[in-house]
Amino acid sequence: MNILLLSWEYPPRIVGGLGTHVHKLATNLVRHGVKLHVVTKDVPDAPDYEYAEGVHVHRVPLYPPEIPQEDWVPWTLQFNVALLEKAIPLINERIGKVHVIHAHDWLVAHAAIALKHAYRIPLVATIHATEYGRHQGHLPGTMQKIIHQVEWWLTFESVRTICCSNYMRDEVLKIFELPHDKVDVIPNGIALDEFRRDVATSRIRKKYLDQNERMVLFVGRLVYEKGVQTVIEAMPQVLEEIPGVKFLVVGTGPHARKLVAMTEESGLDKQVKFLGYVDSKTLIGFYKCADLTVVPSLYEPFGMVVLEAMVAGSPVIVADTGGLKEIVVHEATGLKFTPGDPSSLAEAMIRVLSDAQLSSRLTSDARDFIGDRYDWTRISMSTIEVYEKAIKQYEYRPRTLRVCPPLPGERQTSDGVS
Repeated sequence: MNILLLSWEYPPRIVGGLGTHVHKLATNLVRHGVKLHVVTKDVPDAPDYEYAEGVHVHRVPLYPPEIPQEDWVPWTLQFNVALLEKAIPLINERIGKVHVIHAHDWLVAHAAIALKHAYRIPLVATIHATEYGRHQGHLPGTMQKIIHQVEWWLTFESVRTICCSNYMRDEVLKIFELPHDKVDVIPNGIALDEFRRDVATSRIRKKYLDQNERMVLFVGRLVYEKGVQTVIEAMPQVLEEIPGVKFLVVGTGPHARKLVAMTEESGLDKQVKFLGYVDSKTLIGFYKCADLTVVPSLYEPFGMVVLEAMVAGSPVIVADTGGLKEIVVHEATGLKFTPGDPSSLAEAMIRVLSDAQLSSRLTSDARDFIGDRYDWTRISMSTIEVYEKAIKQYEYRPRTLRVCPPLPGERQTSDGVS
């Protein structure tokens, strides 16, 4: 089976969880006999082409003029032209027959759909998150509305659509009005052995913690919907009960400056530290050091950090939302709190940090719960099954102009949507 996979992230380019997911999926697919070509964005010091871990990786430079990545829509259109320039000769001259195109998120939609129609190849789309969800159910500006429409278009054009959780499946079915039998749920995975292994933690504790201090950890992209601001707001209440607590924030993102300013204004700059990017090997040490890992998301399709923390042996507290609900069982594998509520979060943090028996039980039960259900072998085999269904179900139909359905709650009028 020949698969052409399009993604805007692939190692060493890792912006968020998507890049890690695509890399692990790709390397595990080839272990099961799939021939895989990944076309992705270039990155400094990485070759334009490499054969790495059984995967053919092709990287594309962008066209002039240089467009800031923050200008998502024009940047993405320019990127998709570069994807097409690379993919077309690959199909014509190197790969031969491609059985499935696998597109990851809206940033590669235009290229994926163009290739689908030009070569009449079945398209599978993985939707990792939606613009509707990221903005808590509304689209505040023109750019957000365009992104939403492109996401819908990608799911409309796909033979099969993959979501990482039941929560995401329900969201996609609701906002894009897809047929129920078109959507498959395949969870994200985790390299279990990697996060279970022993690593030295003394250097981390010595560098970041004073003697007898407790570590609360956040790992993720610093954007508003990840909810780091809720932890900062909860810290004064936590520190009143447990003075020796330090909150370490691992990650980068556009919300970083605002979070740092918020920390300084609250007088918490000694208790809250922003560490920036941390490589995956070092990150395991942070999980193993942490007395508590907090996932305070306002919107979270899945929650990879929860799995990583659980497997590494850190107790977890999560916002009671999204895909997090499907991983954490309250009072069994972790604690939940009301999303965006610092008082609710503080109460949960104080419970875990002040009760060693509770902390130990949550950690043990979480490890038992995970088992091998998020193993990449299982996930890659499920993905191959989706490819096989897509090949079997595909029937070529010329591209037609269709209109994105209205958002839930929008009122239909005789003139359209209002």
